[in-house]
Amino acid sequence: MLEKIAYDYVRAINTEGANKSKIKLELSEKVKKYSEEDKTKLRELIRKWFIKQQQQ
Repeated sequence: MLEKIAYDYVRAINTEGANKSKIKLELSEKVKKYSEEDKTKLRELIRKWFIKQQQQ
């Protein structure tokens, strides 16, 4: 589940013409109820997907 959220977030952010502020706000609202451990894992996954996308 966290992997899909991270992947979708990175794809949305990297879309040309994306409203990055809105996307970030939506993600922060979505994960408010998550534990700190899950939030940390999500941050790591987002970093992983950003790195993968930059390498392509």
